[in-house]
Amino acid sequence: NMRSFYKNNDKKQDPVWKKRFAQLQALGFEWEGRGSGNEYTWQERFKELCLYKEANGDCRVSAAYGNNRALAGWVSTMRGYYKQHDKKQDPVWKKRFAQLEAVGFELALKHGPASRHPSWQQRFEELREYKEANGHCRVPKCYEKNKKL
Repeated sequence: NMRSFYKNNDKKQDPVWKKRFAQLQALGFEWEGRGSGNEYTWQERFKELCLYKEANGDCRVSAAYGNNRALAGWVSTMRGYYKQHDKKQDPVWKKRFAQLEAVGFELALKHGPASRHPSWQQRFEELREYKEANGHCRVPKCYEKNKKL
């Protein structure tokens, strides 16, 4: 197919093929095809990520996130793409990575339990504040001010 031919071919500099590739580009041909790199898919998943952050307070979508497995997979793929040197050099991907970082998405996760979860001390302080305001530590499951508490 034309996508793999383009990606795996040195004809990109050939004047005839250059013209053909330009015609396809002008037509709106998507070189990434379907999947995470496709512009439509990327925009949809990015919107879903923003909605996730709005609901959960962060962009740390678990790989086991059952509410939207496509988003969970996409998040993992984005981190994988970020590790690829050639993606970092591509202007489209530079823009996408910047958009992700702007909403608080961590492209390169730090390893270890403290990096995946807020510190114990942070949650303790939030609970202490809750107790000061409410007189007890029985935080309801649907506590709107801090869904993670």
